Amino acid sequence: MKNFFAKFRKIAGFPFTFLLIMLVFLGVALGTSGSVNSTGKSLELQHITDTNWSWVVFKVSAPKIKDEKGEEKNMNVRLHDVYLNIGTIYSKEETATLELQWGSSSSTLAENFYKLGKMKSAKIYNQSYEAPADAEENKEEDKSDYIYGAAYSWIAPFGVTDLEDTSTYKSLTSPVYFKLVLPKVDAKYQKSNVLVNEIVFVGEVQGEDGGTGELVVLPVEIDPRTKIPAADGNEKKTAQMAGALIDAQRMPSFSQSSFFRYSEEEQKLLMTVSEMRMGSSYVPNDAYDGDRTYNSLGLSLTCLGTLIFGMSPFGIRFFNVLASFGILVVGYFFTRRLFRSDKAALSFAAIYGLCGVSVSLAHIASPIMIGVFFLLSSFAACYRYYSVGMKQSAPSQTVPLLIAGISGAFAVLVNGAFIVPVAGVAALFAAGLIKERRKARVALDEAIAFAEEEKAAGIPAVAEDGTESEGNRRVRTSLASYRYGTAAASSVFACSLILGIFVFSILFTLPVLYAADKIYNGVVGTSSNLFVIAFRLFSAGFKGPDPSGWNCFYPIFAGSGEYYAITLGAINFAAVLLAIAGIAFAIYRFVVLFKRNAEFGEYMPALVPLTCMLLCFVTAAFAGGSVAFVLAGYLFGFILIAGQGELFAQEGEKQAKAVYIVKIVSLVSLAVLFALFAVFTFSIPLPAAFIGKFAWILH
Repeated sequence: MKNFFAKFRKIAGFPFTFLLIMLVFLGVALGTSGSVNSTGKSLELQHITDTNWSWVVFKVSAPKIKDEKGEEKNMNVRLHDVYLNIGTIYSKEETATLELQWGSSSSTLAENFYKLGKMKSAKIYNQSYEAPADAEENKEEDKSDYIYGAAYSWIAPFGVTDLEDTSTYKSLTSPVYFKLVLPKVDAKYQKSNVLVNEIVFVGEVQGEDGGTGELVVLPVEIDPRTKIPAADGNEKKTAQMAGALIDAQRMPSFSQSSFFRYSEEEQKLLMTVSEMRMGSSYVPNDAYDGDRTYNSLGLSLTCLGTLIFGMSPFGIRFFNVLASFGILVVGYFFTRRLFRSDKAALSFAAIYGLCGVSVSLAHIASPIMIGVFFLLSSFAACYRYYSVGMKQSAPSQTVPLLIAGISGAFAVLVNGAFIVPVAGVAALFAAGLIKERRKARVALDEAIAFAEEEKAAGIPAVAEDGTESEGNRRVRTSLASYRYGTAAASSVFACSLILGIFVFSILFTLPVLYAADKIYNGVVGTSSNLFVIAFRLFSAGFKGPDPSGWNCFYPIFAGSGEYYAITLGAINFAAVLLAIAGIAFAIYRFVVLFKRNAEFGEYMPALVPLTCMLLCFVTAAFAGGSVAFVLAGYLFGFILIAGQGELFAQEGEKQAKAVYIVKIVSLVSLAVLFALFAVFTFSIPLPAAFIGKFAWILH
């Protein structure tokens, strides 16, 4: 077993303990990130004029089963309810009305349908009630009639379950036709077009004594009487377009947990993603809304996740989870290189894994973790250049700088405000460049001295047979390293960072172009200047901080009903104390080094993470998505305490014993507090009477 462990450590580059931490973290983060159930494609129901508006007619039947003789027959079911999943409401008032009607097979005209139920939706990504602008004062029914926070989550808006069980439309002995329509409001056509993601008709299986409680999804088809006009007059095949409403038929989940539902920030991101997936489609007078914080790369990766895994919680959060896992891995190797200690690296991994936000913030789709991952990767790669340098003037030696520059550029392309901490990467590169320049100068001086000794001894620089002397060779290689080594490093880092920001900004803006144009300008096509949109996306990161970004309890999601969950990006108190202790240890290290007149390089293991931490906290004071920079600040604090604690332990037996005791107490505290806050980390629904006591956390 020891031989196996030694071979594994040699091949993998890290101890077996860290492998276990990696696997557990990745399994927990991915397994609890969200449901994989997608709503499929979407369709915008439009109300263009008073005589030209959308409706979709559905033919709903009972499921087929086989009897004892193997012959098909209708399952004995009755309509239980009709569930809807809507996206954006294209209105400045963010209010809209959808109506569900029904008709029998004898109804030959689409108008021969009977009103069944009506949905009113407002402030679709706002959980709190705000009356519509045109609502009358003291009109309490406005508050009860409207549905809030409904975007991209399942709702049952038509009240089918509450109607009499003897209603004709509930009988499915023969097909029943339902019409989803944008109705007239106060004898006028409404200007609020609605993006509908999916509609599901659910039936209850009937037994001899009535309903059995077993629910099934009913088969549904698009009826030819469907009418979907287009604002530009270019109507496509109606049935084919309407098929988007029934392309992902599965039993909806109404669990009030972020595992199935979305936070307000995610709903805004989904609005942007929906427009990205719809491409250049644009409807005049529509009011487009969406994310106004993150840059092109963050939005593009979020959309890519939905293209791979569908419009589902798992799909929209997938790359965020991978980024959180990447932070664990990169942070481990960064800490190990900073302090040359596996123990320090494992301490960082344990603190980060149990700090709470590493898991909970991976469960929201905003590209918070993605930006932090690229920032950490940039610092880690640049520090490798500072510590190792360039052993020779070869292209392969510039790879760490290429990674550092591109990672820094990607961080800025997630949120423009990352440009401030990325400036710290540039400062670290400058320190490494000066170090390399001095080292190359020393090597050149030594080579010149050696060549002078050879010359004094009568050894020619080049022999008659063309053989070069050792001294001349050393001077030539050292001079090349001195002249071209730092020039190559500067060129690679500057090009990968500065050009990377500009080139990749244009590249990743292409998928976002139409959506951003609609959201920022309210039009598409006429003002789609690629460079203007790219700058708007970059500058969005400076719109101002979210006050809750500094809170130890960062609210992500809050459900409602008898059982619901609160999801928090709650930083573990023990982890906060450790980050503060890391700052104290760093200051102590500076004092010790100053007293013994240490060289500048000895300050770097404490100076680099401390500077990064301060830059992140400063950025959080003015940046949009400020919680990302607060998290990054804590992250570098974890690196500080993990490494400085190990250095302190090396100063003597008493210090080593004290650090050992602190490690045990810290690990137990982290684990206990992580377990206590697990209900908020993993969004576990609990009785409202109990969980409501913690509602103060959301304010």
